[in-house]
Amino acid sequence: MDTALVAALAVGFYIAWNIGANDSANAMGTAVGAGILNFRQATLTIGIFVILGAYLRGYKVMKTVGEGIISSMSMELAILILFSAGIWVTIATIKGLPVSTTQAIVGGVIGAGLATGATINWSVMEKVVGAWVLSPVIAGIFAALLYKFYSRIIASIKSLRRLELLYKWMAILGGSYMAFNFGANEVANATGPLVGADLLTPRWAGLFGAISLTLGSLTFSYAVMHTVGKKITSLGPVSAFSAQFSSAIAVSLANYFGLPVSSSQAIVGGVVGVGLAAGERVDKRIVADVLFGWVATPTTGMVIAFTLSKLFMAVGLL
Repeated sequence: MDTALVAALAVGFYIAWNIGANDSANAMGTAVGAGILNFRQATLTIGIFVILGAYLRGYKVMKTVGEGIISSMSMELAILILFSAGIWVTIATIKGLPVSTTQAIVGGVIGAGLATGATINWSVMEKVVGAWVLSPVIAGIFAALLYKFYSRIIASIKSLRRLELLYKWMAILGGSYMAFNFGANEVANATGPLVGADLLTPRWAGLFGAISLTLGSLTFSYAVMHTVGKKITSLGPVSAFSAQFSSAIAVSLANYFGLPVSSSQAIVGGVVGVGLAAGERVDKRIVADVLFGWVATPTTGMVIAFTLSKLFMAVGLL
């Protein structure tokens, strides 16, 4: 097998592993934080539905990331973009900060495009950035509405056993729906450049990315899961479900239009929205840290990719 192809797949695995390690909390962090599912149950559920989402629905966002933003994507450029994004996401994961892998990779695509003189489709970027802004807002609004609605239903149920069963299934349903959309949208961030460089077909890229992502979830996701599930605000079963399901709705809308959005932004928007609706105290310091990560992530990804591209061009490797 060609050395460059092996390198591309290795870096693709690295970034997908990072997505699983950092962003798995977006699917199941609230359920784990509310004590409904343990870490092992959560990661198993994530693995199943991420693979389904990536294989069945990931092709739209892959096309946008791999072909829609810049005019040309080579194997070498794909490696640089993925590696640049992976560096920052690894740092954020170690710190337990839920950042946007989407933004890291899109920033990397822009940085590499600027460095190599590729044509950048700014109209597509306007839509992508608009989706970044709207997704947490939509998730927050839906979370508040869902919390109010389901709180009334829960209040009418008197049987403790029925309540416990309902809570568990709400967590599994909400987390599974989020994980499916997580696979359909976030896996494209790891595999979109590989598809754009004609290294993998969308279906094989989805399967490869989903398995890599699942391994990241199993091995290194606990710190960020704890941040999302515990530190932002206090979560109960109804609020956990509302935050999960509302963020999944926001990501699902983005999937429909083939726009790469941040499930990190969506889930934090959902958690904040449900926290406000429930009258819980929202830790503004944690939210501020997350917002800083959202600004720093695309900027850092762009700077790293631009710098690496220039260095590789200087030594004749690009």
